[in-house]
Amino acid sequence: MLDDTVCIVCGGGGGIGEETAAALADEGAAVVVNDLGVDVSGEGADEQPAEETVDRIEDSGGEAMAHFGDVTDLEYTEQLIEDTVDEYGAVHAVVNFAGILRDGMLFKMDEAQWDSVIDVHLKGHFSLLRNAAAHWRQRHKAEDGFDRERSFICVSSGVSVGNIGQANYSAAKAGILGLMRTGALELDQYDVRVNAMWPTALTRMTEDLPGMAGMDEEDMGPQHTTGVPVFLASEAAEGITGCTLAVAGDSVSVVSDPERERSLSTDAADGWSGDELADRWEELTEGYETRRLNSGY
Repeated sequence: MLDDTVCIVCGGGGGIGEETAAALADEGAAVVVNDLGVDVSGEGADEQPAEETVDRIEDSGGEAMAHFGDVTDLEYTEQLIEDTVDEYGAVHAVVNFAGILRDGMLFKMDEAQWDSVIDVHLKGHFSLLRNAAAHWRQRHKAEDGFDRERSFICVSSGVSVGNIGQANYSAAKAGILGLMRTGALELDQYDVRVNAMWPTALTRMTEDLPGMAGMDEEDMGPQHTTGVPVFLASEAAEGITGCTLAVAGDSVSVVSDPERERSLSTDAADGWSGDELADRWEELTEGYETRRLNSGY
C-alpha cells in the first residue's frame, strides 16, 4: 500500500507512534523516526527510543532512519525535512505523535504546566506543518505539480472536547484541529491534504486516566490505531482533506466539525438584547442539551 513512499513519524519512539512507524514500514514505506526520548512529563532526553523503533523495522525487513530532536524547534523541523529528502529523495507523508502530559486542575495549574503542553502539542504541530508546507510548496512549483498528493496527519484527541484536569492538553488538541482545517484550505492548491486523527489507546500517557480503567492491551492497545494513519498516508486517501477520524479498538468514526446547530433572528434594530435572548432561549435550544459536561474519555 505504501511502496515508494517516504514517511516521517514524530514521536515514533513508543506507544502509538512506534506502532504507526512499524505499520507504515510493513506496508512498504521508508520511515524516518523522530523522538526526543522524554518521559511523559517532558523531562530528559534519550536517543534510544527512536533507535529501537528503527531496529524493530529493520529486523522485520523494512527501511528506516532515526532522527533525534525537538519538534517545537522550527530550525530542527526544517533540518528534519531536509535530511529526509537528502536520504530518500522526497517526503510524502508526515504524522506527529509527539506529546507530553502535565495535568492539573485549572485553579492549580501553573504557567509552566500550561506553556510546556501547549508548546509540545500545538507549536510542535505548527513547526512541522509550517516547514513541510514550505518544502512541498517549493517543490510543487519547481516540478509543476506532483505525481501524487502529499499528506500531513495531525494527531488530536477526544480530549479536545474537554476533560477534567487536562485544560492544557484539551486546549492544545482543540487548537490542532483548527490548525488542521486551515492547513487543508491553504495547501489544497499544492496537492497537499491535511487531516487529523483522534486515537484512543492504552499507552503510558493514558494508562492512569479514569476513562481508561479496565481496558487491556489486547482490546485497546496502540496497534489497533494504525490503520488510520496508514490509510491517510496512502494514495487510497487521494482527495480526502480537512477531515478528522477517531479510532479506538475496533471502531473508526468520522468526527464532525463545529457548526451552527440552530439559528434565530431578531426584529430589533439594535440586534439581540439579553432580555430577548432570555425570553426566546427555549425556542432556540428546544431539543438540545445545554448542560454539556462531556468528557473526552
